[in-house]
Amino acid sequence: MKNPFVRLLMTALLALPVAATDRAAATELQFGGTGSSIGMLRQLGADFTAATGITVDVVSSLGSSGAIHALADGKLDLAVSARPLKPAEAAAGLSQVLVLRTPYVLATSHGNPNGLKTADLPAILTAGKPTWYDGVPIRIVLRPRSETDTALLGELFPGLAAAIEKLRQRPEIPIAATDQDNLALAQRMPGSLTGTTLTQIETEHSKLHVIALDGVAPTLGNFESGAYKFTKRLYFILGGKNAAETRKFVAFLQSPHGAQSLRAAAVLADID
Repeated sequence: MKNPFVRLLMTALLALPVAATDRAAATELQFGGTGSSIGMLRQLGADFTAATGITVDVVSSLGSSGAIHALADGKLDLAVSARPLKPAEAAAGLSQVLVLRTPYVLATSHGNPNGLKTADLPAILTAGKPTWYDGVPIRIVLRPRSETDTALLGELFPGLAAAIEKLRQRPEIPIAATDQDNLALAQRMPGSLTGTTLTQIETEHSKLHVIALDGVAPTLGNFESGAYKFTKRLYFILGGKNAAETRKFVAFLQSPHGAQSLRAAAVLADID
């Protein structure tokens, strides 16, 4: 092949598949984070893909710290954490770009649970054989001590931290390792009682029933108005990988279209 023009043309044609592959790789984003955000990320990611053509792959079972570490290592484009960044993580070049909030709820497999008073929760957890109003046993599901929701329960409901520690002394009380295990276990147990978020219930299409607290149902409307006050925050964190493309996702969530997607996932942008 002596013709220089032919050689140049062949070189360009051979380069095309590589260039196309590079472009495809650049527009597929990898997200991960705390378990309660996984269904939300998949739902929001699908809406973002429909609007922009940029695809989103959501990695499961990382947890907050695992996702932050993966982000710092360049293995994720965005991490969603149940806690704010630590100073050392921020010093490593990570940045918090968005905070969402969702109702933190108590949920049960009981088909028609009565509402509960938050002041009664410590006594319910420490009672020998607590029951629902119809006599069905209340079967409590705990989370590990290291889990963010364990600390959150203690912050949201006075007296509950001590009650949970007392409950841990009973070996028959199950402990769900992950957010997904938590919902799955609570769905299998008749009369279960566990803590979770409305976004996880909604986006994972859980069959659990949320419980009114102090006479207020944990709907998104009640949460937005302030009538339902129990909150869990989700922190969106960026690193250096595909930062421009990932910021398009953040910008989408801050747009009117994105606001509708957030509401459909039972989350709101933090107004604090």
